[in-house]
Amino acid sequence: MIAQNLPQVCHLPDGGQPGPPFQIITPPTAARAPRPWRLNLQVLLAVVVLLCLVAAGCAPTPAKPLPVLRIGHAPHDHHAPLYIAALNPEYFKEHGGIYLAEVQARKEYRLMQGDRPLARVLIEASTGGEELIRKLAEGQFDLALGGFPAMLNFIDQGRPLRVLAPVMSEGAGLVVRKGLPIADWADFAGYVQQKNQPPLRIGYPIAVSVQGLIFAKALTEAGIIFSEKLDDARARVVLVNLFGTKNLLPALESGLIDGFVAMQPFLAMAEAKGAGQVVASLADLPPKGRWQGYPCCALAGNNAYVHAQLEVATAMVSLLSRASRFLATQPEKSAEQVGQWLGVPAAVEARSLPTIHFLDQFDASWKRGAEFWVASLVADGTLHGRVKEAYLAGKLPGTVYDLEILERARRNQ
Repeated sequence: MIAQNLPQVCHLPDGGQPGPPFQIITPPTAARAPRPWRLNLQVLLAVVVLLCLVAAGCAPTPAKPLPVLRIGHAPHDHHAPLYIAALNPEYFKEHGGIYLAEVQARKEYRLMQGDRPLARVLIEASTGGEELIRKLAEGQFDLALGGFPAMLNFIDQGRPLRVLAPVMSEGAGLVVRKGLPIADWADFAGYVQQKNQPPLRIGYPIAVSVQGLIFAKALTEAGIIFSEKLDDARARVVLVNLFGTKNLLPALESGLIDGFVAMQPFLAMAEAKGAGQVVASLADLPPKGRWQGYPCCALAGNNAYVHAQLEVATAMVSLLSRASRFLATQPEKSAEQVGQWLGVPAAVEARSLPTIHFLDQFDASWKRGAEFWVASLVADGTLHGRVKEAYLAGKLPGTVYDLEILERARRNQ
């Protein structure tokens, strides 16, 4: 409205010529100041972006899944160190720091070192003898407790496994049914040589078992003819493969066999049930002194697993070594717990466990017995591959054992 009322021509007071039309000059617009709320939003966005970048850069890398350790064993007390390790986590946490934390009883555990988990441990029972070690060689198990001769047999075939540590020696014997006039080995040898008596049928747990091999060699040493054929007229002893320890007592009680040669706790169980009597420890069989401290069970590892999981394998060897010492120093608690694991009375284990020598190192008796096993199995043609070649070349330890693992485990003691 003000601009419309202004004249278009300006007349000067002195009557001069009119000047140019009057123009309204608008002053230049000043730069608009940023609004405060926009500044705050920009700062906020910048801070959020910065925090996201920092968080992304500093966020911890997702934890790798724990390695899995699959352990095979046979359900008898020769493998008691495994059961003792599983049932006493607090004790072993305090004594050495390596222990098994239970996830599912008898099946799944965490191998721990202090508060740090090392592996997820799966425990599986299997038939002993060659079956157990075959699964190890095929990669179905990573570690396995089993018979030393069966391990030698698979190593000889070139299978990818080696012995990591001893577990035990001795702990086996000869049982005969009640009523037979046999009290010791001398009685047994005399009885079976009588021509007016039928041959005795003696069962054994499974092929290539320590007990069966020792018994056969003792019969040969004593000049007793034996066979696995029931119709062999010359045989004074017929050996019967019972295909598993579960069949030992039923076969004895039913009269299918006259006795058996086996590991504990089946000797103690036969006496506790009144089905049979122990007439000889295998350590006392001929030749005299040969079987004292003989190697029975060991811990073996699949080579690929041990090389890939050296820390896990070493920790497990350390723990089992401590469990072996626990068995020696706490017999009453050990009998109770081993019986609990196996489902047998503690009184049976109290008779059984003292006959077993649990080991934490390859002692002189083990080394002597191992040499004898190899020499005997080479001589009879059972071993004819890698182990035989190493034995003849004087390189047996490096072929059969992984001595590095046991040395590492000793440093953890």
